[in-house]
Amino acid sequence: MTPHALLVPRTCNTSDRRTIRWWECELVDTDGSRRIRDQAFFSIGEAKSWASAQGYPVSDDVASSPEA
Repeated sequence: MTPHALLVPRTCNTSDRRTIRWWECELVDTDGSRRIRDQAFFSIGEAKSWASAQGYPVSDDVASSPEA
């Protein structure tokens, strides 16, 4: 399996009715997958850049995500 990253959209509603959206990276390789929850990315470009720097390319079909 080729190592790759999946971008996972996250949403949180605050008590004062604001909605906060961000992306988390899930890194997938031969050892399985692991979600990096301590890194929040507020744009797809930022998340892709970080994942690529870690050696995990991101698929271009991330733009088809419902929260993209």
